Formats: sequence, structure tokens, C-alpha cells
Amino acid sequence: MPDINLAAYAVFVPPDPFEDHMGPIYYKLTGDAQQAGSVHCVLPTHEAHGNYAGGVHGGALLTFADYALCLVAGRAADGGTNTSFAMTVSLAAEFLDGARIGPPLEARGEPLQVTGRLAFARGTITQEGKTIALWSGVCRHVARAKAMARKDETAPRDLAAIEQKVPAGFDLFATASAYSRHIGPIYVRAETEGASAVQPTLPRMCNSGGVLHGGYLMSFADSAITRAAALATEMAPSTVSFAAEFLSAGDITAPLTTRVEIPRRGKSIAFLRGLVEQDGRGLLSYSATMMLRHRG
Repeated sequence: MPDINLAAYAVFVPPDPFEDHMGPIYYKLTGDAQQAGSVHCVLPTHEAHGNYAGGVHGGALLTFADYALCLVAGRAADGGTNTSFAMTVSLAAEFLDGARIGPPLEARGEPLQVTGRLAFARGTITQEGKTIALWSGVCRHVARAKAMARKDETAPRDLAAIEQKVPAGFDLFATASAYSRHIGPIYVRAETEGASAVQPTLPRMCNSGGVLHGGYLMSFADSAITRAAALATEMAPSTVSFAAEFLSAGDITAPLTTRVEIPRRGKSIAFLRGLVEQDGRGLLSYSATMMLRHRG
């Protein structure tokens, strides 16, 4: 990768299963962690990040934005000591351009404010000097030791014994993008206006705290809205903006489900929304704007 010496960068410790599976993602912290630009994140891109058009999938970009948000906001909260555990409360992203497979993605950010429980930040994702996306969000920060102790107390002990069945009426989305297939099998059912999706959860979908990773939840939602828009319009959709609010933590004891609604659509744009649930409990509320293009 030109101009980036990854030997000078680190991967997050303790290991984060989902980031390691979709990445790896690297970061370097220099200077005052409470100042803009002190955290530099790098995501080497590869074929498993691909969307239908051969570029980087929106879910991969959202995961990278989530990573950058937690690093920028979390390090601002603890002064760069890695003693706080940042949990995303909300994240919004605007996609300005497509990203290519091959060149690395880079993310930098600016801490905006840190309170006793919350940290606010915003930033950019670039590739070869071109701005790909803008992101902003809010994290809740807690002591890392406390978060790890909670993980040990609540983590399921025998994950292999958990059977997750897909409800009747859902078909395997066999032609999903490379990125969606890399994460795990997803099942879809067409609705009158939109679609429903189900995905069994796996250990690789978790964060270092033992719960489902925020980037994974957004990746599942982004795959669902893309499929819903395609089914409803018979056109090729691409995400323009995406906003998510994290309502509660999920685990790997049951599948995720979501019902994508399309409140309004025109000839070239569609507005979508939905709720990711697990066992009837809301985990992620999301909304998106998608550009529609004719296929071919």
C-alpha cells in the first residue's frame, strides 16, 4: 500500500472477532488524543469487501466508520490509554463516492465533546486522497475492566449447542454480494412493499465485549435495504446515506430479523427504514436513502 507502512500501526487489543473477520483494521495514535487527526485508521480492501458493482460494500464502509468513531471518541474519553470501552449509541454516514477494491481506505476524525458518559465525534473516510464518506456519531464510554467483567458474567457458555432455525417462507439469498456472503448466510422474503430478512448469528459477528458488533448490525441492515429496494423497484440500488440508533445489545443465541419498509420512492431515489430485532427485542433502528439506477 503506497505511503502506508502498516508496521507502524496496531490492531485492536483485545481481539475483536468481527473486525478481524472483515478486516483486519489498523490504527495509529499520535499526539493528543483529544485533538482532531490524532487517530489514523486503515482498512486494506480485498475481494471479500465487494458489492455487486465490484466496489466496496456499504456495510464494510459502515463498519469502518463505526471503528473510527469508537477509536476517535473512545481515545478522547480516556486520553489515549485504551482504558475505556466505547459502545456506539448512534451513527450517521453520507456516501459521497464509490470506493474501489485494492487501494486501502483511511479514516480520520475529530472529537467534538466528551461528557461523563458520552463522547461525540465526526470524521471522514478517504481512498487515495478522495473523500468516500462522511461520518458522525455518539458513543457511550465505560471502564474497559468493567465491560470485560460483564462479558465474562453474561457470555453464553456452550455456543455450539444453540440451534438457530430460519422461519418458513424465507429463501437463501444465494446471489448476495461477496461482502454479504463473507459475513454469513442471509435469508430473504419479498413483501408487498419491501422485504424481510433473517440471519443466524455466529461467534465471528461479535465485538471484543462478547455482544454483536455494531458494524455487523449495520452490515445486516444495509444488505437488507439493498435487497428490499432491488425487489421493490427492479433497479440497481446504492446507499447514499444511512443512519442508525443502537437500542440494545444482541448476542449469538438467536437469529436477527428485520422488516424493511419503503415509505416513499421515486424514479431515481428511495427512502427506507426498519428495525433489527432478536427474539422480538429491538437492537437497531435504521433509515437510509438509496439511489436507483437501471440495470445493465
